[in-house]
Amino acid sequence: MKTKISFEVQNFRAVRFIGKEVTVGKENPVPELWKSMLNDGTNEFLQNIPKRVSPRKDTIGWMGDYNPQTKEFVYIAGIFTEPDTIVPNGFSYRDIPECLMGIGWIQGNTSHLEKGAHSKTEKIMKENGYAPDYSLVGISMEYYSFEKYADIEEDGNNIFTFGYFLPCKKIFK
Repeated sequence: MKTKISFEVQNFRAVRFIGKEVTVGKENPVPELWKSMLNDGTNEFLQNIPKRVSPRKDTIGWMGDYNPQTKEFVYIAGIFTEPDTIVPNGFSYRDIPECLMGIGWIQGNTSHLEKGAHSKTEKIMKENGYAPDYSLVGISMEYYSFEKYADIEEDGNNIFTFGYFLPCKKIFK
């Protein structure tokens, strides 16, 4: 199956994003971060936070705090919670304000759909009359649905769905 992408815009409500943080630059520690979190009980701990608002078992990769001098950014693997959630010791958080959020839903028969997701989402966003808007919050997020992404065996017959979130605004012509 050829990779397909669809687009939607949501009125994203304010959340607190809680997870484990790494800095990405010349080295990419993200795969090891996810591997560790999924195997050491960290993800299960996050999934059981009482004020969690992301669907059960879904996980999110938050990207932001880009430093143009070092070309580094922060990546946090975690979940969405209510804005007033107390952050457990040893975890990082970012508050995401209410905003207009563009979402590129990328589908394919491989679980490696995150490659090129930013540019694919920007492209379909523009085709639909929107543009990225980092004025409120300078982030992007990878959304891993448990049912549509994580709980599927990769055998060539499955359809994986991956979400890529970018704050956006309507382009007026």
